[in-house]
Amino acid sequence: MRRGIYRATVVDTPSHHTQLPATVMRILHLAKYYWPHSGGMERVVQDLAEGAAELGHEVAVVAVESRLGGPKGLRQRTTVTRAFSFGELGFAEIAPGYLLAALRTADIIHLHHPHPLADLASLLRFRTPVVVTQHADGRWPGYRFLSRFVLRRAAAIVVPSRAHLALCRELEGLESKTEVIPFGVDTSRWAELPTRPIDATPRALFIGRLVRWKGVDVLLRALERVPDLRLDIVGAGPEGARLKTLTQALALADRVRFHGEYPDADLPRRMADADFLVLPSTSVDEMFGLVALEAMAAGRPVITTAVPTGVREVNAPGETGIEVPVHDVRALAEALDALAHDPFLRERMGDAGRARVAKLFTRELMVERHIALYERVLAYSAETPGP
Repeated sequence: MRRGIYRATVVDTPSHHTQLPATVMRILHLAKYYWPHSGGMERVVQDLAEGAAELGHEVAVVAVESRLGGPKGLRQRTTVTRAFSFGELGFAEIAPGYLLAALRTADIIHLHHPHPLADLASLLRFRTPVVVTQHADGRWPGYRFLSRFVLRRAAAIVVPSRAHLALCRELEGLESKTEVIPFGVDTSRWAELPTRPIDATPRALFIGRLVRWKGVDVLLRALERVPDLRLDIVGAGPEGARLKTLTQALALADRVRFHGEYPDADLPRRMADADFLVLPSTSVDEMFGLVALEAMAAGRPVITTAVPTGVREVNAPGETGIEVPVHDVRALAEALDALAHDPFLRERMGDAGRARVAKLFTRELMVERHIALYERVLAYSAETPGP
């Protein structure tokens, strides 16, 4: 091991499962980042890794770390190897330790796209079956050839929604080996959040990166039309300064709080302070909207936009929340007003959201379906030996 390039951390916590599976698999996840780095992809990788480990499988994760010293307070029961990155060159991380770490023994590799460094690492393991989760297409010049090569080589491809099949151009012609397995959330994180007092000043919540396609500017203009509603904005990004200026210009400074980047472990506390969540996305860059699932698991209704992505497969309009047209300030204001002033509507939609998550979008379901896929891939590989 090259000192200072990469390191492995193993933290073992008590498992709820005492019986090992009939066949213990060695699963290697190749991800870009890992907990406590906050983000939808990172939460999915963590839940898949920890969920499989709790079922008795041997799970390892290789991820990039860009901060000296790395994260503290790890709580996973998987082996996590963090390859230090010296920066980015074009669209790839400069993390030589990543390729070395990816050589660890594994029965199956689970690669999370888009991530050029993980693609290269997987090509060094040509005898090990690869499963790819296509979170989204890569947008970098020259990456499509590498990505398509890895996808064609993969034993199976996973997408979290039917919309991904339609939107991901890199999957064209590969539909026959692509399986839809919806993302799921750890419902235990959100189960105990209390409902806010019925007479409390209504509060809306936005959680996400402050980038243009998240539509926070549209949300602020809609908020201007609902005078007694407060808004908490959790997240950071390049649009932060512009959005704060817009908040001042709209005279909303006394009703909007910018909390910045929030530790993932503290998000339930932020959710507990809100009556509902708003995801005002304006483009198909919002491919799934995992945060909407978390709000629903917490019993909070959601307002989403009609972007033609997996978001429309998460929120059931009229049942678990409200859907509004993209960029429609008036419609969004009407939705904000409806949820802000009708606590009984919030309660009904919140209960329906919890039920929908429990039926379709739990971490347990997501993990079980992936384990079944791994088993099928390994069985097929055993029956079809390579050259």
